[in-house]
Amino acid sequence: MLKIFVLIKQVPSLQNLEIDKRTGTLIREGVENIINPDDIYALELGLNLKEKYGGEITTITMGPPQAEFALRECLAMGVDKAILITDDQFAYSDTLQTVLVLKEVFEKIKDYDIIITGSQTSDSSTGQVPFQLSEALDIPLLTDIFTMKIENNLFKCHRNFGHESQNIEGDLPILIRVRRHFNEPRHISLSGIKKAFEKEIEIYDFNTLSCPDYLDGCNKSPTRVVRTEKIALKRRNEIVEGNTHEKIRKLIKIMQDHGIERIWTGERR
Repeated sequence: MLKIFVLIKQVPSLQNLEIDKRTGTLIREGVENIINPDDIYALELGLNLKEKYGGEITTITMGPPQAEFALRECLAMGVDKAILITDDQFAYSDTLQTVLVLKEVFEKIKDYDIIITGSQTSDSSTGQVPFQLSEALDIPLLTDIFTMKIENNLFKCHRNFGHESQNIEGDLPILIRVRRHFNEPRHISLSGIKKAFEKEIEIYDFNTLSCPDYLDGCNKSPTRVVRTEKIALKRRNEIVEGNTHEKIRKLIKIMQDHGIERIWTGERR
């Protein structure tokens, strides 16, 4: 039976992002939280693979206790099982600490065929976890896939990478990173919501995993948040007047003044 695992993260809604001025980190308590947008597409891929090839799909998230609600939403979409990794010692984990904890989780699970992640999270946008987890588990990472199929224990896919078109085959287990708009995520049904609250969520904490002391996100994450700030994009409109030739000359002058023409053509005039 195919064992599929989808990694998700609960993040603050983009409309509710607030920063703790003292610590420089995002405020997550008391704000509306959602499933990271990229992860919805990873979930849909996992559900599609289950429907096509059979098997069991489990979703995993690492976060505070309230991340349970994100897992309930996954269960409502059709996921079979859910695991919440939560412990005060995992708080403020950077991507490295997160991956080391996930490695402990998958070493405990042992039996997995496909792990699926989104591309990046909206609250940090590092995009590092899929690559680091692939290295930690020593399994192939596949990105930018367009078509795929599974034959026996062999995963076959087509991908475009830069200027190349590639056909790739590899033995399971594998890790797949999915970009946003990769597919069309399904709507949640009322019956799915009902079933979601009838299922139990498995809890993994520091002691459950028998974690070594170095897995202490609060004190041993090598990454430190020095400062976080919101960037407001501002645009200035400028009306270019004159006949066609005058407008062209003025536009070229504007591009030269801002260095755009040099980047565009490779030379200044």
